[in-house]
Amino acid sequence: MTRAIRLTRRSLVAALVGAGMTPAALAAPALAFPLRLGYARVGPDGFVHLRSREQEAWTKMQTRIGGLIETIEPIQPSNMLGANTPDVDGGASCALIARQLAANAGFSHVILYATQDGRKTYEHKDNWFAKAFASFRSEYLKYDRATGEAHLLDVSGGPAIASVAADAAPRNPLNLFDNHRNPEAETLASLTQSLERRIQDFARAGYEAQRSIAD
Repeated sequence: MTRAIRLTRRSLVAALVGAGMTPAALAAPALAFPLRLGYARVGPDGFVHLRSREQEAWTKMQTRIGGLIETIEPIQPSNMLGANTPDVDGGASCALIARQLAANAGFSHVILYATQDGRKTYEHKDNWFAKAFASFRSEYLKYDRATGEAHLLDVSGGPAIASVAADAAPRNPLNLFDNHRNPEAETLASLTQSLERRIQDFARAGYEAQRSIAD
C-alpha cells in the first residue's frame, strides 16, 4: 500500500527557511470580521456538487457563530466553466480556482474540504487529491472510519489560515439501529464544529488584542 506523504510543520518551516522565508512570514493573517465565506467540496474526480442537506451543515455553523459570519454560500461545479476536473493543472489548481471564484463572488475567504464515507476504495497514485489532503490514506478498507478534512483559505492567497480534520465510526452491521446512521454526515458536522471553534478563537484573540490597546 502506498502511503500518502504528510508534510510536518517542522519540515515545512525548515523548507521555507531554506528558501529565505522566516517563520514569522508563515503566520496566518488576522481575520477581519464579519467573514464572507464561500465553500467548495473536492473529491478524487474534482469538485463535487453540494446538495441541500450538505449545505445545511454550513448554514447551521453560520447560525451558531452569529455575527462573526456575514454570509456563507456554496461554490458549485456548474459555476466553474469546465474547470471542475483535476486534470487541468493538478492539486494546486483546485485551491486556485476556488479562491478565484470566491474572490469574484465577493467572498473574503473560501473553505475547501473533502469527506469520504469509509466504504469506497480510493487509489491516489500520487494524484492531486492525496497531495492536497495529505491526511487521507492511500486506500480505504470497506468498513473503515469515515473521515474528513477542511481548510480555511484567504482568497488573496497564502497558506491555510486554519485546518481541521474529523472522523466517525463505521456502521455496525450487527446493530440494526446503526443502519440509520450516516457516518459521513457525522464527519461533516464535526468538521463544521471544529472550524467554528477555530474561528471563534481568532475572534477572541482579536477582541483581547483590541481590549489591551484600549487599556
